[in-house]
Amino acid sequence: MHINNSIGEKQERLEGKLVVLNKQIQTLQEGSPKTEKGNTDSTIDFLKQEYANYKDFANSNRESFINLVSLFLVALGVLVTGGTIVLYWIFGQTKTEVKENANLTIKSSIKEIEDEAKSKIKSLIDPKMEDFEEKYRELERFMENQHALRKSRVLVLSPEERKDEMERLELMRIREIVGEAQLITLDNFDEFEQKLDNKEVDILIYRYEKKEKDKQEETIRAYIQALKDRDSKIPVVVYAQPGHLVDKKDGEIVNSYPYAVMANLPTTLTSNMISLAGVLSYERS
Repeated sequence: MHINNSIGEKQERLEGKLVVLNKQIQTLQEGSPKTEKGNTDSTIDFLKQEYANYKDFANSNRESFINLVSLFLVALGVLVTGGTIVLYWIFGQTKTEVKENANLTIKSSIKEIEDEAKSKIKSLIDPKMEDFEEKYRELERFMENQHALRKSRVLVLSPEERKDEMERLELMRIREIVGEAQLITLDNFDEFEQKLDNKEVDILIYRYEKKEKDKQEETIRAYIQALKDRDSKIPVVVYAQPGHLVDKKDGEIVNSYPYAVMANLPTTLTSNMISLAGVLSYERS
């Protein structure tokens, strides 16, 4: 704006001088005597040259101003684009670094708290106590196992006609023990496989019912085989209420999976689930 105002003022002054020179030329051409023709012609030529010079100068200033504005706009665009990239990089890097530093600080603090807690516990124990280290490791493993159980994701497989019943009783009890419990019906085998592949299952509950002319054998074989094909170590509780004993072919299929256990009542369902998770914690450790 300052450049624009300065150029505008100069332009006005130049245009005023051009007007004056133009009038002087016209006056000399119209009113000069013949005796002074030589001098007048020289003066007119001089004024014409000055007029041309001022005109060229004015046009040059105008073009320079236009070029300057164009250059300024291009430079401004480059600066804005570059500044945006630089600011995004700076603040993006800062956000990432802050997050990484926060995670490192949290992990470091947790480790310090754990070490301090262990040290405090050891200081409270009688040095004469036998097998202290082994007992402490066992206590620590038990606490970690209970914590892992609380965070477990349980998937319940149920026949369609038992879905509502399982929701009202067994599933409600399971949700009081673990962090997450979902139920899908036995005809949703593709969804079951997807959950296995996505590692969304920590404990599996299979509701078994034996009926005449039922394809239960084919169904349970498909589910157990899916686990075996993936070398899975997911604990499975086969829940069969009285009157639905898992035997013969079905029993062989269940026993072929080393991480399966049976349950026949709502209480044994939850207790066997907890026990099996505890046993497998030794294998994981």
